[in-house]
Amino acid sequence: MGWLTKDRSAPQQSRSEALACIPVKNRHVREQRLDNGEVVVLYPVTVRPWMATLARWLGVRAAPPRTAKLQLDRLGSGVWGMLDGRRSLRRIAAAFAETHRLERKEAEVAVSQFIRELGRRGLIGLRPDSAPGWRASGREAKHRPVKRP
Repeated sequence: MGWLTKDRSAPQQSRSEALACIPVKNRHVREQRLDNGEVVVLYPVTVRPWMATLARWLGVRAAPPRTAKLQLDRLGSGVWGMLDGRRSLRRIAAAFAETHRLERKEAEVAVSQFIRELGRRGLIGLRPDSAPGWRASGREAKHRPVKRP
């Protein structure tokens, strides 16, 4: 019966550990700024493998990859702009709280929920702040081997 349920034995991060993570934008994501300052995020959407198999079985040609759009509101666009691959969630939430005159805890909850939704869509990933060999460069983080003396 175990194959029908999700494995919940994986250790969960503490709140403090989660806030120390650094959000990194997916390198396949493009963004467009609108005149009103809002951001439209463009990201590729792949066909599920079983759908592709069904299409081949029915003799339908494979569809080209689709691009989905997500328009962020003013608040989401502000957080998106802070995702530089160097700032932790804690720092982003602190800046958000200061900008919008919110309590620290309230800002942390709002930013965390937004980041979780972006992660669910595959637009960003989280990496630990202390991950050795990671260096942010522009829109994405790349793994660089650490040279040991």
